[in-house]
Amino acid sequence: MITRAYFSDPDPAQSLQEALTALGHEAEVVAERFAGEDDDEAIEYAVCTDAPSATVTRLVDPDTFIVEDD
Repeated sequence: MITRAYFSDPDPAQSLQEALTALGHEAEVVAERFAGEDDDEAIEYAVCTDAPSATVTRLVDPDTFIVEDD
């Protein structure tokens, strides 16, 4: 299971990665270009982790987009 949380700014993504690592989870920040966008500035930051989505949800703003893949 992989949980991803998406951010438009790298700072909250880095903060989440550090918090998850401190809790003993694996976590990585990945910069992703928006699908279909030609604009080099259209980048989002995804934190990919083995933490359950419930854990990620407790650590982020309620408006953060979170996806859990099996």
